[in-house]
Amino acid sequence: MTFAFFLGMVLGFVGSMPVAGPIAILVLGRGLEGRASSGMYLAVGAAIAESAYAYLAFWGFSELLSAYPVVERATRGFAAVLLLALGTHFLRRPTTSTPERPPFPPDPEVGRKRSFVLGLTITALNPTLMVTWTAAVTFAHSLRVLSFEAGRALPFSLGTFAGICLWFALLLWLIGRYRGRFERSTLDRLLRVMGLGLLLLGLFFAVQALWPGAEGA
Repeated sequence: MTFAFFLGMVLGFVGSMPVAGPIAILVLGRGLEGRASSGMYLAVGAAIAESAYAYLAFWGFSELLSAYPVVERATRGFAAVLLLALGTHFLRRPTTSTPERPPFPPDPEVGRKRSFVLGLTITALNPTLMVTWTAAVTFAHSLRVLSFEAGRALPFSLGTFAGICLWFALLLWLIGRYRGRFERSTLDRLLRVMGLGLLLLGLFFAVQALWPGAEGA
């Protein structure tokens, strides 16, 4: 069981490194805005949902999605709407030179809760992660480094959660350490580029939801 945890942690850590995914973009954006705590809550929410996918992949849950493709299309549709809204928000955010001042200080706990739910929701509505984790489990099985017994699914899933959180904690620490070296105008441009990336991801999910055959084209 210890090795199952370690394997899940390694796969979760390495699998979270690409910055092209919606969660990575959002966490990176939180870090650039100086909201590391909010970014970490978002990452933890995402890690919970993704570790659940890793757990289900251990049980061959992808077969259920194959049997009921409407479930996959519906979740991609919801994810598309959410990502398009977030991308629009990033693109329309005010520049740091003319910040919006709220009438009262925001409650940090509310922001953290919203970030947690946002990370959990976006990841839970991304059924492609089931395919990703099924491939990861299949690859690990082909190496014969672990016997895939039912009792190892939970430690593997917990290791995945730990690996994802570890990567995003490291990422936020690095951003917090070096973000002061960038000018505010540069940070604004980066955040807008991230908004455009979220819009493109939203359009990608929308195409897959409306025309599922386009994925294999």
